[in-house]
Amino acid sequence: MKRLVFGAWVLTGLAACEEPTQPAAPSLAPPAAAVAPAELQFTVRSLGSLGGGPSFALAINEDNDVVGYGTIPTGEWRAFLVPHGMRMRSLGTLGGATSIAEDINDRGEVVGISEIRLGSHGSRPFLWTEERGMRALGTLGGSYGEATAINNRGEVVGGSSHSNGTVTPFLWRPGVGLRSLGSLGGDSRAFNVAYDVNDATQVVGSSTTADGSEHAFLWTAERGMEDLGTLGGRTSTAYGISQTGDVVGQSGTAAGRVAAFLWTREGGMRSLGTLGGFGSGAMSVNTHRRVVGSSATADGHLLAFIWTPGGGMQPLPTLGGNFGEADDLNEFGVIVGSSVTTKGTQRAAIWRPTAGPAVAVDEDTAPEVAASPSESHDTRAALCALGRTLGDWSRAGRIASRACLAR
Repeated sequence: MKRLVFGAWVLTGLAACEEPTQPAAPSLAPPAAAVAPAELQFTVRSLGSLGGGPSFALAINEDNDVVGYGTIPTGEWRAFLVPHGMRMRSLGTLGGATSIAEDINDRGEVVGISEIRLGSHGSRPFLWTEERGMRALGTLGGSYGEATAINNRGEVVGGSSHSNGTVTPFLWRPGVGLRSLGSLGGDSRAFNVAYDVNDATQVVGSSTTADGSEHAFLWTAERGMEDLGTLGGRTSTAYGISQTGDVVGQSGTAAGRVAAFLWTREGGMRSLGTLGGFGSGAMSVNTHRRVVGSSATADGHLLAFIWTPGGGMQPLPTLGGNFGEADDLNEFGVIVGSSVTTKGTQRAAIWRPTAGPAVAVDEDTAPEVAASPSESHDTRAALCALGRTLGDWSRAGRIASRACLAR
């Protein structure tokens, strides 16, 4: 189970300007010839949309229920739920025009972010259940709040502003409310957010340090907030944690690039490599240490990937276009994210492991004609614009801006 995640590529511009600060961490990626890509096969299909526009799947639980966000016919973004075997449905808002669902636990409880009034930039973290619908969880005193993940104990994490404008990661518990998790010693006016939490209440995210850098952190009640370091650059962010405490994310490197990482208590932070391009980011990891995320390729595309300890990183199939991103996977190896179709449309997507090489594509995404390079470019440009529009409001905007890597 995973919340997220957004913001993976917000570090790209920063990392590209960094000077090497320490030796690069060794890579966990095996030799290219160690495992043939055909050993892991997946079918991919579209989950549809709320109104014909773009849609993005962000999280999946063990029952294969999926949540995310998409556009409705009026053009606003809405949180959605796709119950296993059923069609996509809107979850509404807290009164504003926009909402985004970021995680779902095995009890079917959904969390995310919603505007609270039409025309307002105020947002609140929400908790949605089938019985009670969507309700606000409040903030730490400011006008911004966002819930990014929920575990099977009903504990919620995210980020919230205080009355003075500072933003800190929070932990919300039923019957207790919000608690700030603090920072790594830096200015809390930066975007400090918790991105995931497991059933042991281990929390990961990013926070500013005393020198103004943003570093991945691991928070526990026993140890407080721990700095997980970087791959040699100044910045890192942790996006996912497994039930056994393995952490994944993205970090700047000593070479001035960005790379997906896997952090373990015994081995520290290690790079997972890329698909041949200049950057990658890991979003989720399960207890089998299978990792999913997105990576730039040598020819300038951005593709979803799966990484395994024995096989390294391999691309996942797309819905026909040359863009894909994987945001979450469950313990059965089912993956969700989004992909561009050959028609040039962004769709929430689900990948399922299969014994054969077949790739299944829904009828609504089956291409009539191949998209031209200019159409693919227009799709990426639209996603970059979306990222700029929503980036200051929620991490959903920052996940959309990952398309800029492929330009």
